[in-house]
Amino acid sequence: MAKVIICIPTCHRPQGLLRTLSSIAALETRHQLEVLVADNDATRMEGMGAVERLATHGYRWPIEALLVTERGIPLVRNALAAAALARPGVTHVAMLDDDEAASPGWIDAMVDAADRWDADVVGGAVLREMDSHVAPWAARHPLLQAKRRGRSGPVALVDSTANVLIAAPALRAMGDRPFDERMALTGGSDKQLFTRMAREGFRFAWAEEALVTELIPASRVTARWLLMRGYRLGMTDMIVERFHKGRLRALAGEAPRILAGFLVGTLGAVATFDRGKRLVRLGKLYRAAGKIAGLAGIHYEEYRKVHGA
Repeated sequence: MAKVIICIPTCHRPQGLLRTLSSIAALETRHQLEVLVADNDATRMEGMGAVERLATHGYRWPIEALLVTERGIPLVRNALAAAALARPGVTHVAMLDDDEAASPGWIDAMVDAADRWDADVVGGAVLREMDSHVAPWAARHPLLQAKRRGRSGPVALVDSTANVLIAAPALRAMGDRPFDERMALTGGSDKQLFTRMAREGFRFAWAEEALVTELIPASRVTARWLLMRGYRLGMTDMIVERFHKGRLRALAGEAPRILAGFLVGTLGAVATFDRGKRLVRLGKLYRAAGKIAGLAGIHYEEYRKVHGA
């Protein structure tokens, strides 16, 4: 039997957090669980309040909330990792976002995949649920589609903490502050960590059955948000590449894709009257521009604004 500490960072999303915690309370599992929530809002502390109310009324699992006063996703993840690894007997650390809900078999599917493929890190599928009507042109956008791989098994890399299980010894081996705090509000510190783990020989697997569902607010179903998310992803991808390979090698490796992004994003966008296709093609231009920004050391801090409630 595994002992899993489920870690949830939260900021300005009390409704989303309660949805996440309700799904964890309904898990069907044979493993020992504890829940840690880190609130990154030092003013309203809505996450702290939500956890306190649940604990007072008898939450199913042992639950605790931490307050991280300095804003930044990797700072919160580092606080969660430190608190989780300090728990006696911990075997795994799982991470979910505060806009996600876990399926009943989520944690067992993750642990089973880790055991079956002797994996240090296991990622799982993320379905999407819209909180309002979505226009057809937006519904087809790749960034709003489910994150799935089609089957479970060993993979080269898992790139997100949106649905992940990490073996405690592997996370402990990455140091006291495994997530890069220089990426406080840009995003990408999870991919940075997992890329570093892959280079150090840790093993990765995918659990297609370990489903969670992300709730997408209307503010993320706009052309501007979708384009700027592509820009940010390109930027943080290049920050990671530059960190591991250096600026020149990163540029040499990505130059063909950057050029293709500019060509498709300009010529391709004007060649169609379909709004959805035009947005996807423009997204390639924005992603290419983000890669150049990442190479140049320009940081777009997407996570200064919190979407959803």
